[in-house]
Amino acid sequence: MSGFTSLADQKRPVRLLSSALSSGNLPHAFLFTGIDGIGKKTAAMAFAMACNCAGPAGGFAENQPETVAGNRDGRLEPCGQCSSCKKMISGNHPDIILINPSGALIKVDQVRALCSRLVLKPYEAKKRFAIISDAQKLNPEAGNTLLKTLEEPPEHTVFILTALQASDILPTIVSRCQQIRFNPIPISSIQAYMETSHGLSAEKASAMAAMAGGSITRAESMAKSNWIEKRNWIIEELEALPSRSINLRLAFSEALSKNKEWLFAAFDIMKNWFRDIVIFNCVPDRIMNQDLSDRIQIASQRADINDLLQKIKAVEKAEKDIKSNANLRLTLDSLMLTLSKGY
Repeated sequence: MSGFTSLADQKRPVRLLSSALSSGNLPHAFLFTGIDGIGKKTAAMAFAMACNCAGPAGGFAENQPETVAGNRDGRLEPCGQCSSCKKMISGNHPDIILINPSGALIKVDQVRALCSRLVLKPYEAKKRFAIISDAQKLNPEAGNTLLKTLEEPPEHTVFILTALQASDILPTIVSRCQQIRFNPIPISSIQAYMETSHGLSAEKASAMAAMAGGSITRAESMAKSNWIEKRNWIIEELEALPSRSINLRLAFSEALSKNKEWLFAAFDIMKNWFRDIVIFNCVPDRIMNQDLSDRIQIASQRADINDLLQKIKAVEKAEKDIKSNANLRLTLDSLMLTLSKGY
């Protein structure tokens, strides 16, 4: 972790946070919103580091001489070398409090424990930080307990909540926070990152970046899970379905049913494969699976567009049914039979 420089393509959030640092007028609570894996928690930690940094360009303005300057683009970077920075990097700073969901929710006991801790003065920090990740998972009682604290915030404490979107949180909590929206990371940036950090070829990195939905975290997870190999297997199975016996078609659904954790990623691969075939003749540069463009071109020459659109709807329906706790194997068997029509 190296401060704001570790964030990719988040110029506006960095500018707003740097401005708050420069002015010395920090709100008592922020709400960072945006999809997972785009740097919200990284930004929260970088901001906490910069506020408490004892280096020459660290700390917020009320504790720094007027001559302190940031980087060329206005960032105020933590030094990463002072005692405060080192403790944050190691995760051992007593005044940086992280709250994560316990299972599916953030529970009221977690928030009560946080509030009890905030009654005490900070141990050593200029500004103590309470960082609540996935705040959309606050259960109702936890949300109301947090609201009471935000209404009368403890001195020398800054709250940072991260969430997918503000509408998932109590409006009364949102109204007490300064909102900063983080944008999905461009495909080109994710591709470049995957090439340099993971040593992937341009074609593989491009395919993962297109499927990552603007999230570096998701792209990294794909790289670690052999996503390219799994994608290729699914596409090969889809292409072979029309010529296979019913037993082999159902064997495909059986194989998918044995890995439910990866099933929804498989659905995304199916939908994007059919989508690529649909759009190839009109906008070939917009296909997701750029590394398979030759196969997509061949498939598009014999494709029935209406049939492909029906297949996309069938995958979406199966996905929705499984999320609604429909019988997994029966749903997948039905889907395979629908997808077996040739294209």
